[in-house]
Amino acid sequence: MIRELKNELNLLIDKSIFSPEINILQDDDWDRIIKTFQLDYHRYYSDSLDFSKIKYFPGLLATFFYRISRYLYLKGDEKNAQEFSSLGFSHTMIELYYSAEIGKALKINHGMGTVVGSRTRLGDNVLLHHGVTIGEKNGGRANIGNNVIVYPGAIIVGDVLIGNDSVVGANVFVDKSYPVNSKIM
Repeated sequence: MIRELKNELNLLIDKSIFSPEINILQDDDWDRIIKTFQLDYHRYYSDSLDFSKIKYFPGLLATFFYRISRYLYLKGDEKNAQEFSSLGFSHTMIELYYSAEIGKALKINHGMGTVVGSRTRLGDNVLLHHGVTIGEKNGGRANIGNNVIVYPGAIIVGDVLIGNDSVVGANVFVDKSYPVNSKIM
């Protein structure tokens, strides 16, 4: 499985100006990344993990590159984290910054133009749509709870908390916190 993964990555790297070092990660590193990524994958596909299918959903591909870059960042290899992150952005136009903390089972529908900025936090089972921005305002970073849905064009910025099981409507600007089960329209 790891050889198949590396082959798919090399195809994408060959079409880019970015050149992360694939072999910097050992097989046990890849196993950890894959274990986490499988939860994301199963938000899109119900079958077993097939790396050749990741490219068909830009949100899934961006999430895959995020999982690699986040792993490298936490290991102290920011150079390769930046390379993988930039490679993902160049292929998807979705920016998931490697210093953001993103929980399990992320799904991004369509995704183009979506940004999850540095040091923001997303819980488990978050669903983002295209054109969403989650990021900084006056030095504060957003914290999105578990099972939150964010519809297209929403902007969530600053030191805010969006409670678990909430829904953020399309084209909404959010710079204050909301409790669990909120409908932010």
